[in-house]
Amino acid sequence: MDNDRSWMHIQGLSNRLQPTYRNGVQNFLDFSLKDTIPNTGAKKRCPCLKCRNYIDHNRETMRAHLLRVGMEPDYNPWIFHGEEQLDMGNMEMFEEEGDLFDDQDPLVSEEMAALVHDATNVVPENLNDRDEEGKDHPEIPDKFYRLMKDAEEELFSGCKTFSRLEFIVTLLHLKVSGHWHDKSFTLLLSALHKAFNYDPKFPKSSSEAQKYTKDLGLNYVKIHACVNHCILYRKEYENADSCPTCEESRWKEGSGEFDDSVTFSESQGTSQRIPRIPRLVLRHFPLVPRLQRLFMSSKIAKHMRWHKDRKRVDKDVLRHPSDSKAWEKLDDSFPDFAADPRNVRLGLSTDGFNPGAHLGTKYSIWPVFLVPYNLPPWMCMTSPYIMLSLLIPGPKSPGNDIDVFLEPLIDELQELWEVGVKTYDSHSRQNFNMKAALLWTMSDFPAYGNLSGWSTCGKLACPTCHKHTWHKRLKHGSKECFKGTRMFLEPDHRWRNDKKSFDGEKERRPPPIPLSGDEILEAFDGVPNVIFGKKRKRTDRYLFDQWKKLSIFFRLPYWSKLLIRHNLDVMHIEKNMCDSILGTILDIPNKTKDTLKARKDLKEMNVHHNLIPIKIGDKYAIPRAPYQLTSIERRKVLEFLSKVKVPDGYSSNIARCASMEDGKISNMKSHDCHVFLQDLLKPAFQDGKEYCNYSLQA
Repeated sequence: MDNDRSWMHIQGLSNRLQPTYRNGVQNFLDFSLKDTIPNTGAKKRCPCLKCRNYIDHNRETMRAHLLRVGMEPDYNPWIFHGEEQLDMGNMEMFEEEGDLFDDQDPLVSEEMAALVHDATNVVPENLNDRDEEGKDHPEIPDKFYRLMKDAEEELFSGCKTFSRLEFIVTLLHLKVSGHWHDKSFTLLLSALHKAFNYDPKFPKSSSEAQKYTKDLGLNYVKIHACVNHCILYRKEYENADSCPTCEESRWKEGSGEFDDSVTFSESQGTSQRIPRIPRLVLRHFPLVPRLQRLFMSSKIAKHMRWHKDRKRVDKDVLRHPSDSKAWEKLDDSFPDFAADPRNVRLGLSTDGFNPGAHLGTKYSIWPVFLVPYNLPPWMCMTSPYIMLSLLIPGPKSPGNDIDVFLEPLIDELQELWEVGVKTYDSHSRQNFNMKAALLWTMSDFPAYGNLSGWSTCGKLACPTCHKHTWHKRLKHGSKECFKGTRMFLEPDHRWRNDKKSFDGEKERRPPPIPLSGDEILEAFDGVPNVIFGKKRKRTDRYLFDQWKKLSIFFRLPYWSKLLIRHNLDVMHIEKNMCDSILGTILDIPNKTKDTLKARKDLKEMNVHHNLIPIKIGDKYAIPRAPYQLTSIERRKVLEFLSKVKVPDGYSSNIARCASMEDGKISNMKSHDCHVFLQDLLKPAFQDGKEYCNYSLQA
């Protein structure tokens, strides 16, 4: 069978009538119906853009649909029509995935040795090499030889499964995965210490075992912070006892008079002296050793070049960030950085959450994650490669003061861009100067304002339209309304001339041009930046326009040259949109957006006269909207959703979210909302009995 399926991407009815497309359709029909008896009306799933493999049709109907509507271009391989998933040219991808799974065995001595190399920042050509006097190399730290000896020495005589270092690291991994308490972990180590005949080299307590994490570079740095988020006690404020901005004490009351980082011994008679306890602590996980660790495995180091070595088949399809124009803009602006494919491109994401079990408790902690985009898409977004960089403490949300807590990370990123760090590449078996760049940030809309500096509240909330945002204050709804979204459509789009369905006017304006980084820096020229802190005196809400600050990311030399600096998290947007659509169409109380106030605002705006409420005495009669379902239609939708079946892992059980008694759809998670909008919205509300026993197939 011919594997050239470029005909599937042909668009336009006239183009689909050409021999190339018609022959492709004929070959597809012959292949999909090869196991059926001719002229019997056998049905198969129709892969046209209308049916999308949801509805069965016979050969003639399928052919008519494919010629008239077109074929789903991403339907490849043809798994619903008898083709195996691995028959196509995707074998290389699955082989690479197999390499990934092979890499995940934590008990491989080669990887353990590489971990030691990475932790000590040395890569000796021969571990047995000595100098002329038979001594160890003076430039190699003592902890390297100690760790390498533990990595090579058997756990006990005759043990071929574990080395001592492998066993200890495995126990520490189990402690974290199982949420073991330090006391129970110490009891386990004590029992193992006794079982190994009191081996003096085996740790007998949790604190002794955790020393290995520090030697392996797996620790974090505690940085004291002002309780009002004014400063971090580092650099020039490292020895300060109070904040120079708000004058709040650095230490808790009654916590003592000594720094908590000082250790006092009983032999000195100072065991009764209480150390000082800081009021707020930022935990910083150094980025450099974690990036270096990506190159310690030869297979992962090979994957770090994937974005450069891969064969890009369709240049019009965005499958990875390396396909984007933002990636190309960075490469074009800085060719020296792009010359080495091992230089790391990163994405940053952050959001607040409540770590406690009670959602009513007001506490917000903000982790900051980094993602290396050099890796293939089936690796870079998996948990082993998502790096925790900062843990911003609560209970208060950092808000606009998040720049204060991002300082350690920004300093690292500056060093990685301007200087780089010497790293050993186990794939090429040579050292290279690794550099890194931050491509963009990812967050929800409120955090977008905290990271970018442009306030996402009020009249000019849109960062793309900036000061040209079209806004209108709703009289009855008491909210800002943004109606200028049609300007982003194509110039000849029919909705631009549709006055009746929108605001009563035609849309002729072109889409706004977002501000570039250089334009933002030019606008801030001569404007002093804001003073951070929860108790600072606020003379004005904004510095100018809608700007609340100049973002700390502009300290990065390349930040102003990036095409896209901040991205919105689709997960939040999809869930909010899904809840609003379902609440409005099903007319769910407290969930619908079609309220009396909204109808009154239609009258103020002089649009949709058929929906304007009619006042009868002291009450209002609200005309029924065409998008609202009747009780019979609502029941039909709920029956459909209650019978939906999906493969394991595709989504949660959406059928449980549909309540026939209450007539509601509730408790849908973010991914469930994504599945509903992408796959279930049309069949759920489409009229016809053919969807009653609908079963979704992946």
